This record gives sequence, structure tokens and C-alpha cells, in this order.
Amino acid sequence: MAQQLSTRAERPGWLVILAALAVGLTVFYYFTGEASTLPLRKVAHLQAVPLTLDSVAAGPVHLPVQASGFIVTLTHDVAGPFTQPVAASLFMLLLAVTLAGWVAVVSTLARPAFVAGMVPVIFLLLSLNTESLGIFNTSERYFLYLMLGLIGGGSFALHAFAEGLALRWRALVIGAVVAGLAGLIYAQSLLPATETTLQLAAYATPGGAVLVALVVLWVGVENVRALLWFNTQAEQASGRFGLVPFVLAAGLYVGALILYAWNGGVLELLPGVHLDPLVLLLPAVVAGWLGLRLRAPSYAEWVPYAQGAAQLYPLAVLGAAGALGYALATANTPLLVAARSFTGMALATVGGAFLLYVLMNFGGLIKQRLRVYRVTFEPRRLPFYPVYILAVGIIIMMQSRMDFPLADQVLAGQFNNLGDLTRQQSEAAPDELGLAGLAERYYAESGDVRYRGNVHAEFGRAALYHFRQQRQNEINSLRRALLRGPNEKVSLRLASLYNAPEDLFDGLDILRRGLKAQPHSAALAGDLAQLFTQTALSDSTAFYLDKTEQLAPGSYASRTNQLGFLLSQNLLAEARQRSAKLTVKTTEPALMSNYALLQLRTKAPLALMPTAPDATVRVLDEASFAQLYHVVLLGVARHKNQLTPTLFKQLNQLTAQAANADYYEQLLFLQALARHALGQEQVARQLLLPLAAGTSATAAYYQQLLGLWQLQQGQYTTAADQLAFAASHGAQQAAEMRVYALALTGNADSVRAATGRLLASADTAQQRQGRQAQVLLAAGLPATPVDNGRIGTGWLSQARQAEQQGNVATATKNYQRIVREAPFNETAILAAGRFYASRHEATAAYDALRAGLNENPQSLPLLRAYVLAAADAGLTDYATDALAQLRQQLSSAVYATLATEYAARQAARAAATASFSGASVPSPPH
Repeated sequence: MAQQLSTRAERPGWLVILAALAVGLTVFYYFTGEASTLPLRKVAHLQAVPLTLDSVAAGPVHLPVQASGFIVTLTHDVAGPFTQPVAASLFMLLLAVTLAGWVAVVSTLARPAFVAGMVPVIFLLLSLNTESLGIFNTSERYFLYLMLGLIGGGSFALHAFAEGLALRWRALVIGAVVAGLAGLIYAQSLLPATETTLQLAAYATPGGAVLVALVVLWVGVENVRALLWFNTQAEQASGRFGLVPFVLAAGLYVGALILYAWNGGVLELLPGVHLDPLVLLLPAVVAGWLGLRLRAPSYAEWVPYAQGAAQLYPLAVLGAAGALGYALATANTPLLVAARSFTGMALATVGGAFLLYVLMNFGGLIKQRLRVYRVTFEPRRLPFYPVYILAVGIIIMMQSRMDFPLADQVLAGQFNNLGDLTRQQSEAAPDELGLAGLAERYYAESGDVRYRGNVHAEFGRAALYHFRQQRQNEINSLRRALLRGPNEKVSLRLASLYNAPEDLFDGLDILRRGLKAQPHSAALAGDLAQLFTQTALSDSTAFYLDKTEQLAPGSYASRTNQLGFLLSQNLLAEARQRSAKLTVKTTEPALMSNYALLQLRTKAPLALMPTAPDATVRVLDEASFAQLYHVVLLGVARHKNQLTPTLFKQLNQLTAQAANADYYEQLLFLQALARHALGQEQVARQLLLPLAAGTSATAAYYQQLLGLWQLQQGQYTTAADQLAFAASHGAQQAAEMRVYALALTGNADSVRAATGRLLASADTAQQRQGRQAQVLLAAGLPATPVDNGRIGTGWLSQARQAEQQGNVATATKNYQRIVREAPFNETAILAAGRFYASRHEATAAYDALRAGLNENPQSLPLLRAYVLAAADAGLTDYATDALAQLRQQLSSAVYATLATEYAARQAARAAATASFSGASVPSPPH
């Protein structure tokens, strides 16, 4: 029966599998924890450059339609530290399983072992500080007493009165008690569930640290024992290595760990490769499980193997893996320093003591190449535990010599977790200054009192100050972190704060020192290159860009910044050569943006057609905005087939998002440009009008663009007024453009006056524009500008053709479209007015001409047609201002003729109205 139990215990049951998964989770957080808690983020920066999208012909002159392009470069910044609710939840779940299983197993042991096993349980329950959660609406320790009573009392009852109860039923009973207590905590806690978990995980830090320390001490011998197994496990004696290879291998292992502890926790094995004791802990834990049965002679007197050690070991590993995994997941500097230093010290001392123990007891047998690993814990000379106690004593002496730093480091880690939680709560309630002060106090206790090398605490304090917009305090906190040792992320975060021109040298100094301390950091080299772009030292920029590429070949930031640098230096041929070698991904918006900008600035097409951000992107950042912006500009300038309904839908959705408020004007501008490019002129103008309202330089640009669109559609007088309006608000080229618009109106006096003002200006740029205008106007502008496919002309042709064919419905449809979509086309609007008048649709004629006047308020033909249409429609009150304007601009004879016709139509309208009013109304039938 005993043999059956032993065999069954060696099988990897569900508890061992759960422990293995927990260890795997710890390995996962080993590689990903810091990146999640303190993520290194790429920050896009936009540098505006001028672009010419199109030109508007004004006779022989082509006026440029310009816009700004954006060169995108990438630097780095560090966010966080962020709390890790998922990791905290997993830690608490593993701890709960460990607690329930541990108590269940301990209740089966003899009384001394039972009492010893319950001590850490009581310590853990005391450390959770559940009274701070306000359970039962009180801060008294009633819930602690309840936990101690239920768990402690339940375990004692099982131990004293249920000796025959199977282990699985014990586990179910204690598991139900733990689950019920956990449910009660979450039901009665005054904090939300996530914050409750984070707080419990923070207060469980000391208990988790003790659990990790116990596991490390237990497996401290295992790597040496694994070397012994490897040395002596072969079936044939000829396949075993003997004493010298074992001593060399074990001595190298122990010696490296001793050097690690001697050098203050730093040992470089190879260039860029450092010893990490946590890596050595993993094979020790595995070897501890595989050799647990063989180790039974050393503990079987107190704890049986089959129903004791076989369960307690995976349970201890389970809890320790949860605690260490949470420390890794939160990048908790003091906890990780404590874990590494203690693990290195324990593996060195316990492993070294065990090596001496093996040599003294079994050196001769190893020399004879016997299978010593089978009897490792059955010594003949030196007992096992005195050696173990000696190793532990050495650890205590070493800690005493250093003034016991481990306890302070563990408490610093606990304060880090509490600081992160409280800072998160203060950010959720910005007006609660008490929470911010408490978070700062936690970080100060952690970083200034308990462990001064606490990078996590300084990052937390910096994040607290950043949220409160206390820039100088944030800088001071990060500088303190650098004084305690170089750190890549601290250097990057601090350099990102020196973003003003006067901070240039401070930023250069931080990055140079950081790169000197971490010469393999591509992020530091790349940010240093971008900082040099603010100087005239382009050679230094190129040097550090090349260095970045050497350190991180083909990285996203390196490719983006290389192409951005060539664009900023106007080295377009070199940029095209480099772009031909690039692999541009849709997930790299900054690089895609620069690629699209290169296509806009060069005529020959590139191999790849730039694409807009994915439709799933709802919130834009600088990089994705620049990508979308350049793709739309490219469609406007060269690929109008890319301006699809899907793209317009995406632009509308992005514009409607409140989170994109910073890009609202530019998104509206893109829609206006795209609509204009597709010939949807009226919609384009309606989109542009809100942007053109105002007196700022940006509004002046939109006013100038609107003037160019009016000029393009033959609205010369309106365009001249609009360009004068733009020039008054600071549009640099609008005054010169106005000269050409006036020339197209045929008003020579206005042209000479406008040109003279340019020449007489104190601004040399305007003087140059005036001389250029003189030269171009001397060549002469066409007396009658040619209508080169203006919007509405085609619809007018179709309407007239339909009229000739007697197809009134088609003609009406085309005239309605003219009024709706091309009211700026004077000829087409006049024709629409005549059409409606001929059909005695006076109101429709009036509405058409009113729409035309809104676009061309100075047009004499429209004014004349408008006042007559107003008379026909009986809306003479609305024609008063138009008549007064015509009186001033027409000759007396012409105006008299107009007045006569106006009076006649007015009389005809009155007669028709009187006739209609006087008509007999039939009496209703009786």
C-alpha cells in the first residue's frame, strides 16, 4: 500500500500541473512585465513643409494651390507605472489556492508539524490588513478575527476531530471557507472590485516574499544535486564522469554565484549578458520536484512524502510563483532587487554548503563512479541539516553586515504597490488632493526611506507630478532616479520633458550620458539624432541616425527617421533610393506618412501606393493623422479614384469623434479638398466656410483658398474681394492673386491701383510680387476668359438640349441641379432664371437668382434679372437694395429702361392678383 501511494504521488497530478502553469506565468511576466508597467512608447512629431497641390489658371499665370505637408519623426517616451489588475487577480487566486491547500494538508500532520505549518498562515492573514477595506462598515479588526476563527478553527477541528477524513474532503472544506471569506470581502468592501484586489495584493507582498524566500531556501541545494545526478545517473559506470568533472561544474556554478553576491548583484558573463539568479531558480524548482521523493529521508520524520511533501511542495511553488510573478508584472524594483540578491545569496551559500556536504560524505563514492544521487540524503559522516543551518547562518550574518536590507526592500515594494493604487485613485478623482498627497507619501517612504535605488517609486512620483502638471517636480524626481544609477527609460522620459528650445542643451546632456552608460540603446541614439535636428549640426544627426540603424537594423523608428531626415534636407533623389529598399507596413503609420509625402513631392510614381489608416482606427494620433492627411492629399493631387465613398465615410466618422478634436479643422479641410477635387464644389465650399471664418493666419489661408476656388469658377469680382479679405488677415500671396483676379474683370484702373499698392508696400516680398505682376500683366490677359469646363456648364448644355427637344422634365432636373450645386456659375443661373420665368414659375426664378447673387453679389446681369424676378414673384420689398445698387452702377438711360420694365412687371403682378381676388366664388350647394 505504501508503495502504491508513493508511485501515485510521483505522477504529475492537477496540483503539479497548476504549479507548472504558475511558473510559466512567472516566466511570461519575466519577459513582459516591465513593458506592460512602464511601456516604452513611440511619440510622433510633425514638421510642416510647403506643398503645391494644384494651380489655378488666370490667363497665362498659374496661381499655386498650396497646403502644408508634415514630415513625421519618432522619439520615445515612457508611460506609467500602470497598475496590473489582471496580474493582481492571478496572484490573489494562486494565494487563495495555496492557502486552502496548505491548511488542508497541514491538518493531516502530527501536532508539532501542524503548529509549525499554521504559523505562516496566521502571519499571512495578519498581513492582509483587511480592516482597511471597511468591511462591515468599520475599520476594526472584526473580519480578521473571523478569518482566524474560521480558517484556524477549521484546521484545528480537522486536525483534532477528523483524523480519518480524506485529504480531498479536507481541501474542499477549507476551500469552501476561503471562497466564502473571499466572497464576503468583495461583497462588503467599500472599494470597487479591482481596487480591492490591488490593495489585497499590495498588503500580501510581505507574505509572498516570505513564501518566495522559503522556496528559495528549500531548492538552494537542487542545482548542485542536479549536477550530481547528471554526473552519476548513467546505467554503466563508464558513462559517469567522476569526481573532477563534478567538482569543476559545481565549483563553477557556486563560484559564479559567489562573485555575483560579492560584486553587489552584478556579474557580466559575456558582453551584454549578465547573470540573473532568477533564471537559475527555474531549474532548481524543477529539480526540487523531480527529486522530492529521493529527498524524503531528510524530512520524512516530520512530514510524510505521499500525503505531505508531495502536496506542500507544489503548493509552496504555486504561491511563490504568484508572488514573484506579480513583482515581475509590476516591475517592482525593490522586490526584484530583493528577490535577485536573496536568490543569488541563497543559491551560493546553500549550494556551496551542500557541495561540501556531498564531497565530505560521498567524495570517495563519486570517485569510484557509483550512483551517488540515490543516497544523497543518507549521509555516513556529516549530517545534512547542520550544513543547512550553517548556510542559513551565513546568510543571516551577511544580511546583518548589510543592516538587513531585505526587509526594507520588501516594504518598499509594498509601498510601491500602494502608491500606484492611490495615484490611480487620485487621477480618477482629481479634486481629491488628499489622495495625491497620500500617494506621494507612499512613494517618498518607498524611495527615500526604505530603498533609495527605487526606480519604480521615482517613476510613480514623476507620473503623479505629470498628471498634476508640476513639470519641475517631475524633472527633479527623474533626476534623482538618474543620480542613483543609469537607466535607459529614465533618461528617455527625462529627455522628453526638455522639449522647449531653451532646454536643448539639457536634453543633449541627458541623452549623451544615457547613451554612454547604455551604448547598445537604439532608443537613446535615435532620440539624440532627433534632438540634433534642432541644431545646424546635420552631420551629427546623420551620425546618430546611422548608429541607430546599426543598433536596431530595420526598426520602425530608424526607417521612419532616416526617410524623414532626407525629406527635411530636400534630398529627394536619395529619399527615393532609400524608399525603394523599404518594406512599408500598414501598422507603421509614421513611415507610411513619410512615404506618401515623398510621393507628393516627386513626380515619378513609387512602387507602393500609400494607404489610409485602417477603418477600425477611431482615435487619431500624430502619426495616423499624418498618414491619412497625406493619402487624401495624394488622392486630390493625382489619384482621384482613391477618393471613394469609403474614404469619405471614414473621414466623417473620425471628424465626429470627440477624441479627435485636435484634428477637427484638418479633417474638415481634407473633406473640402476631396469634394472639390471630385467636382462637388458647393459641398466643398460649405465645408470650408466655417474654417474661413475669423481673422487668424489659419483662417486667412482658408479665405485665400476659397478665393482661388471662386477664381477657378469664373467669379472674378467675388474672388478679388475674397482675396483682398484674405490679404487683410495676413495671407502672404493673396494680394498678388487679387491683381490677377481684377485683371480678369477687365477693370484696368483697379488693376493699376492694386499693383501700385504692392509696389509701394514696405514689405520687400510684396514689392517683389508687384514687380512680378507687372511683368506678367504686360504680356496681357485674355479679354474674354475661356470657360474651361466650369461646374454647371455641362448641366446647362444638357438643359438647353432638353428644352429644344421639348423634354421639360429633364430640363427642369438639370436647372434644379444647377441651382443646388453650381449657384456660382453666373451664365447657368441666368439661364435657369429665364427658364423658370418662361414657365411662369416666378418663385423658382426668384430663388434661383437669389442663390446666384449669394455667390456673385456684384454681378450686374444677376442683379437686373433678380429685381425683375422679384417683381414677378410679388417680392418687391426684397428688391429695394438691389435697385439702389443698380441705380449707382448703371447709366441713367439703362436704369430708366430697367425701372420701366420693373414697373410694368409690378403692375402686371398686381393686376393678376386683383383679378384672382375678384373672381366669383361659387356658393356651396344647399
